[in-house]
Amino acid sequence: MTKYISLKNNLIYLSLLIIILLFFFSCASMGEGGYASPSNDRLAESEDVYKSSEYQEEPQVDDVTGKAELDLETGFVPSEKPEQPVERMRIYTGFTELIVDKVDQTKRAIMKLAQQNGGYVESVYENNIIIRVPAEQFFEIFEQILKLGEVHNKSIESIDVTEYFQDISTRLKIAEKTRDRLYKLLEKTDDAEERLNILKEIRRLTEEIERLKLTLEILEQHIAFSRIVIDIIPRLAQQTFTKEEIPFEWIAILDPLYPMLGNLYKEIDFALDKDFAIFSEENIFRAETADGIRVRVTTTANRPEGESLFWQRALSFHLGKFYRSAEKYELKDVKAVLFKSKDLEPFYYLVGIYIDKDIIFVIEIFFPDETALQLKFNSLKQSIENFKVK
Repeated sequence: MTKYISLKNNLIYLSLLIIILLFFFSCASMGEGGYASPSNDRLAESEDVYKSSEYQEEPQVDDVTGKAELDLETGFVPSEKPEQPVERMRIYTGFTELIVDKVDQTKRAIMKLAQQNGGYVESVYENNIIIRVPAEQFFEIFEQILKLGEVHNKSIESIDVTEYFQDISTRLKIAEKTRDRLYKLLEKTDDAEERLNILKEIRRLTEEIERLKLTLEILEQHIAFSRIVIDIIPRLAQQTFTKEEIPFEWIAILDPLYPMLGNLYKEIDFALDKDFAIFSEENIFRAETADGIRVRVTTTANRPEGESLFWQRALSFHLGKFYRSAEKYELKDVKAVLFKSKDLEPFYYLVGIYIDKDIIFVIEIFFPDETALQLKFNSLKQSIENFKVK
């Protein structure tokens, strides 16, 4: 009897379920036939609620690219927040030639000016001084320096390194993340060959990370402290010859501390050691080490047309008068001259010539002292020997 009652109840429940389903489908068909249905309005309403809901999940953001990741379940890509204006990063360099009555007195005044404003002296030579000053005070201090003598020449150079800085920072983060993953992979594998390959890649990434960190350090230093280069010309010159007498203008305007020639005519292949931070802005190749070795590659017209050997002799003859010595080097396709200044603690200035039809590629390398020369001269000679124009 009990089983009969249970079966009967089940049949009743099943019948009720069928009736409810039939009623639901009949209502749906009525809606399709023209009856007003609030379903679309409610859907739009629910979307608005979702967009403003406090329950909406925050999009996952890639910590390297800074972009929102795709939701794999819904296929929904969250709209990115408006980007904040990027603060531009610039490197400022000022250059001036001052005609003065007393060279030593002017140098002391410049050194004092730098130190009083939170800067420092980068280097001092016979008739030249280089200082670093806080970037926010660069223009003010530069104007004060110009008042210390008669201005023979002046210029200000500004290089925007924002994109370059961001690119290096991103590459550093990616390299560090990749290395961390390799360390975790190394812990999980017992295969000797696989471990060896992982260790090699970790070593390569470690070298890359150190190089990128050095580049960022040099960039940050250059951004924070602007460089001012001052050539001091005594009013009563001791020399009976001047650069104005040099018949080739591009040789006459060469300066060991400041780029004076034009942008690169073509792309170049010029590999340097990993401790060089390379700045290839505005089509001028520049590189610098933390201890002040500077490399530049610029171009000028081959006028009058001459071979690299001709220009090497011209450099040695015309610029040699202004230096203590001028030593010639043949570095495969590049002919070079290494000049030594007349200072008690001299700097060294190498100028290399590479001819590409009617264009001269001028390679300039500044060594702040003999220690820097001994440290990097041989490796830089090898780099110059492999110099190519693409």
